[in-house]
Amino acid sequence: MRLLFLLFLFLICLSQTVSGNKRNLRYQQCERMGGLCKNQKTHGCSILPAECKSRYKHCCRV
Repeated sequence: MRLLFLLFLFLICLSQTVSGNKRNLRYQQCERMGGLCKNQKTHGCSILPAECKSRYKHCCRV
């Protein structure tokens, strides 16, 4: 019974780790495209189709 419980906890921890890595990869797309996450009021940059952590920022290539 204890072994089953430990296996269950291990699977929960493993699923949390995998989902966290996917979330971080989505935000690292901007850097891979050659851009930086900047405030929306930044002028003179081309906006790239990648996500930033804050909704008030966008991926921008200067």
